[in-house]
Amino acid sequence: MLAALTLLLTLPALALAADFAVVRGGRLNLRQYPSSSSQSLGKYDSGSWVDVQGQGASGWYAVRTMDGKTGYMAGNYLTFAQSGSIGTVAYANGGYVNLRRGPSLDYAVVTRVTSGTTISILDASYEWNYVSATVNGATYTGYMHDSLIIKSTTTATVSTRNGGKVNVRRGPSSAYGSIGSLKSGTRVTVLLKGNGWYQITGGGLTGFMSAGYLSNMGTTGGGSGTVTTRTAYVNNPRSTQVLYLRETPSQRARALGQYKNGTQVKVVSYGATWCEVYVGTRHGYMMTRYLSFNNHYVTPTPEILYVTPAPTPQIVYVTPTPTPLVQYITPKPAVPGAPESGTTITLAAAYGSDSNTINVYYDQGMTSVRATYTGGKQATLLKYDTNVCMILVDGVVAYVSTWNVNY
Repeated sequence: MLAALTLLLTLPALALAADFAVVRGGRLNLRQYPSSSSQSLGKYDSGSWVDVQGQGASGWYAVRTMDGKTGYMAGNYLTFAQSGSIGTVAYANGGYVNLRRGPSLDYAVVTRVTSGTTISILDASYEWNYVSATVNGATYTGYMHDSLIIKSTTTATVSTRNGGKVNVRRGPSSAYGSIGSLKSGTRVTVLLKGNGWYQITGGGLTGFMSAGYLSNMGTTGGGSGTVTTRTAYVNNPRSTQVLYLRETPSQRARALGQYKNGTQVKVVSYGATWCEVYVGTRHGYMMTRYLSFNNHYVTPTPEILYVTPAPTPQIVYVTPTPTPLVQYITPKPAVPGAPESGTTITLAAAYGSDSNTINVYYDQGMTSVRATYTGGKQATLLKYDTNVCMILVDGVVAYVSTWNVNY
């Protein structure tokens, strides 16, 4: 209690009026004092609502969170509702746009405004717009070229199942009192969006309404009443990756779908970190750096695979083998005195040999030994020749030198 009282006593008197902001860009620390080195009292996700109690030093704001804690948050991570005409700084090379002292490039630069920053358009005369922008917690005014501003106002329709009325409250919670109600079908302007609640104005009321009672979200530009969107394409670093569509602008938020490279999306609200998009009829948020805003999706250059082509088969002309002439050869006359086929013979060492072993062969040329026998082995003669005889030995056909055959 004492800490909360001390906090409030340090705030400027002009800042004590009730105001609300939404955390953006990731988890944000609630600090005990307005310094990044001060003790953290808690961390709050992107989209969290805070009740702004006042502005401290160096771009810090004194806030009260929805769970009742008080402390300081860095202003460059808070988004405030914008009154009047609203615009968003378009994407530019370098990620920022110069805010100038006058309506020309000849004027000095007041500050640089990051692409995706929401700005208030104070005067939209001619090609240069006089605008108000918040940078690092400080508010600047100056001139920005019309081509660098996406002018838009987000609208929605109050919607109930039974066609009844919906309460408009003093803050983004049902704990805040009602300041009135709006009928189902009432068209309202959305000033600020956060988790579960939107700050709206319409039907003579400005306050907060539960997001569940708002539908048909759209972005109208310049009072024309037409939907203003930008086309983008999913552009992951690798073709095998997918990009998640999130329920809120946070990587911790529930994924509503995942999309491959080349998927077309409609961007209704551009931010430096997150874009509010529609994929078909599905609404959510995608990270800006994984979207391509070119006129068309550029397919990443694939790896060049050098494939060796199949060789062209050579046509080989083969000369057909001529049909051999039938030659009638007079059979060789039988060796005089040779034994007849079927005669039992005895294998014996050749005359004058010092060895009593006899080799028999697989082939008639006797190049491959089939078996070796001791002299005296009997076999059956199949064919006799003066040099080589065909025999049947141990049930197999073999060849043996005629010098080793006795009959």
